[in-house]
Amino acid sequence: MSEDEVTDGRVLADRYRLGGVLGRGGMGTVWRAVDETLGRSVAVKELRFPGNVDDDEKRRLVTRTLREAKATARIRNTGAITVFDVVKEDDRPWIVMELVEGRSLADAIREDGPLSPRRTAEIGLVLLDVLKAAHAEGILHRDVKPSNVLLAETGDDEEGRASGAGRVVLGDFGIALIDGDPSVTSTGMLVGAPSYISPERARGQKPGPPADLWSLGALLYATVEGHPPYDKGSAIATLTAVMTEPVGPMRNAGPLAEVISGLLVKDPDRRLDDAGARRLLNAVINAPDEPAVPPAEATRTMALPAAPAAPPGGATDPQPVPTDAPPAARKAALDQARAREALRSLRKAADRKVPAGPGPAVPAGPARAPLSDVVPRRTMVIVVALVVLALLGTVIGVAIANSGGGDGKSGSKTPGATPSTAAQGSGKNAADQSGQAQDPDGSTGQPTTAATTPATTASTTASGTSSDLPKGWHVFKDSEGFSIALPAGWKRVGDDGYGAGSRFKGSGGENLLVDWTHKPGKSALGDWQTSSAAAQSTMKDYHKIKVVSVDYRDYDAADWEYTRQQQGKAVHVLNRGMVTDSKHGYALMFTTPSGAWGSAVNKERLQTFFSTFKPAK
Repeated sequence: MSEDEVTDGRVLADRYRLGGVLGRGGMGTVWRAVDETLGRSVAVKELRFPGNVDDDEKRRLVTRTLREAKATARIRNTGAITVFDVVKEDDRPWIVMELVEGRSLADAIREDGPLSPRRTAEIGLVLLDVLKAAHAEGILHRDVKPSNVLLAETGDDEEGRASGAGRVVLGDFGIALIDGDPSVTSTGMLVGAPSYISPERARGQKPGPPADLWSLGALLYATVEGHPPYDKGSAIATLTAVMTEPVGPMRNAGPLAEVISGLLVKDPDRRLDDAGARRLLNAVINAPDEPAVPPAEATRTMALPAAPAAPPGGATDPQPVPTDAPPAARKAALDQARAREALRSLRKAADRKVPAGPGPAVPAGPARAPLSDVVPRRTMVIVVALVVLALLGTVIGVAIANSGGGDGKSGSKTPGATPSTAAQGSGKNAADQSGQAQDPDGSTGQPTTAATTPATTASTTASGTSSDLPKGWHVFKDSEGFSIALPAGWKRVGDDGYGAGSRFKGSGGENLLVDWTHKPGKSALGDWQTSSAAAQSTMKDYHKIKVVSVDYRDYDAADWEYTRQQQGKAVHVLNRGMVTDSKHGYALMFTTPSGAWGSAVNKERLQTFFSTFKPAK
């Protein structure tokens, strides 16, 4: 008869009757039991000693078990298992806990595959709450991993009922570290799963709350990708990868990639904190669902738009645009040619043999079959719209080109084409803010030059000086509506690398980017905090100096100051983000070589930029 069979049915402390085994590990077994005094089901964790352990090791294991009960009992959170009692039988502690029916997150991933980004974010937010409560009590979990997370089968609390996905519980505080308690870990022993151990713990450094947040990031990665971010097959190789290698590609994470990258920053001082992780997880959870694709409409007959009249001389296509023509004219001609080719393809399709019921195919001669018989109505509508837009684009593009006013970048931008928030300085590149094209490794390409994006008199002009300005300064007025004073010799050299903003540059390596959005966010500080967290894993040698709210006129404003490597050189950046009104948000990003940051000249420049900047009305 096995030991389990002998133990099954045993009554502990004249109260807890053991039933079947729920699970077992190397040093313990968890039983289903009944509290016969209160008439409720419970879980009982039994400590079992491995074979051939000495008395000192037994005492250590007993102490560890009692520490688990003590740590768990101190946490007041629905995401932590409730401890009801600890009883002593056979000189061993038995922990009586609430019974959570369900399976582990590790089992769910193994059996059902990776979870969706939204469900993963929901689980992450619950675990973040548990860890926050534990850290407030001076408790580090030190073993956050999918096998220690239980997913209840039904929602038995308010959060579970709201999501319809069941309660999420973090268990196994067996190796938790509690402030004020002596360590019970053997000297030199690193406990926990290697794939989920933080770099500082792997190096033997004293861990803090950021170590648990690293483990949470690894758990989120494993949940949405189906495997841990670092798993090399052996403990030593895995720990080496944790300390030295960047996080692997995330093919399924989608909107979760930002929070995962922020949590897996190797430097605990630069790692995403609780507030930043919470903000990003909530954003994933509250994001709108993808719109459902409407059902296809029934095919209808539509008249084909008349072909453009041929020009005199019988030519069917317009003459090619000269290669030295303005960009706007060349683009308009290209759009028109694409639309014309689409019409030709449609007419060819209509001229093909069209089946006429069950009989043989009939050639479609002069009496053509309706075009909608071969082209769905939805496609026809799209093509017609393209033709109209192309023709309009030709007229508008030629007019702009002939006026000499359009480089295609320096004018007002369509809000939808500039997905920045007020303080994100164009959130499309919030993690970089360099205004230059990003290479995959986070380095920047060459800055846009005046030769490639000329500032023309119709779109951006420099005009006038003021007696209040330092000597040689002049006021620059941008077609977007803002104005700002610039030092002598400074000029516009392009945009932010994504078709928005205006970048100005002098001769000493300093530059200023004025970026804008017409759909500002609600909090400059909140956006900078999010951008800073993302920059930790995307900027080379990024070091945050500060992210703080600032008193700047009557705007909601914040400063983000940091250093980084850019094109192999250390630079110092101050980025001031602000919401000036409901339709305007700006970021003034001043970048200098690190060695020149504190110079009197650059201090004067920065203050003059701030004092002379005027947003659009």
